[in-house]
Amino acid sequence: MSRGLELEEIVLIGRTFKEYYKMFALEELNLVEERILDVASGVSSFGAMAREDGYDVISSDRIYQFNSDKIENKCSKDLVEVMHKLKGIKELYRWDFFNDINHLKKHRETAYKTFIKDFSENKGVNYKVVEYPSSNFRDKEFSISLVSHFLFMYDEHLDYDFHKRTLEELIRITEKEIRIFPLVNLKSEKSGFVQRIMEDKDFKEFSFKKEDVDYEFVKGGNQVLKIILSEEE
Repeated sequence: MSRGLELEEIVLIGRTFKEYYKMFALEELNLVEERILDVASGVSSFGAMAREDGYDVISSDRIYQFNSDKIENKCSKDLVEVMHKLKGIKELYRWDFFNDINHLKKHRETAYKTFIKDFSENKGVNYKVVEYPSSNFRDKEFSISLVSHFLFMYDEHLDYDFHKRTLEELIRITEKEIRIFPLVNLKSEKSGFVQRIMEDKDFKEFSFKKEDVDYEFVKGGNQVLKIILSEEE
């Protein structure tokens, strides 16, 4: 029997700008010069907080077809479910960024409430309805694409073909680099899709780098995958 987080479907759990900054090692980038795509961004507040600081970020997710009340109802229920299940598997997580489950819950609530406020005011402007693996974005519309807690994490819900087609689409619409975090799945195990993607002959022209980052909530989940599409001059 799996000791990981068992979920019937993909949940809406929000993360903050501070988490993204650490997860994706964003200190390496001059964010002011980048046009950033947040992929399957859900109810994360990264986009809202980044735009408030003057950064050019587009949030994208299939859920943005719904109104804010429906989204808030879904994510609040998801948060209750996930927090309840985490109580039985606390040992699979590191409790330094978050002190305990109550602190984690408050952090997640802050994230989704910040998102809901911004979404209510800017739906259709900064939030784009996208049902991956396809999108209506232009070729190379973004310089950087960030994928948080979507690919690899849900490898039991989303098969390899979905992962590959999504990555192909991100390569089409991204100019410089794609970053994916984390590389572990819901069982807190390294996803087998990571190596398959890196060794897939259809991606052989691109450079892949797995790098440690200063963020680890799931034990062992402290690496980001960087896919380099074009080297800096």
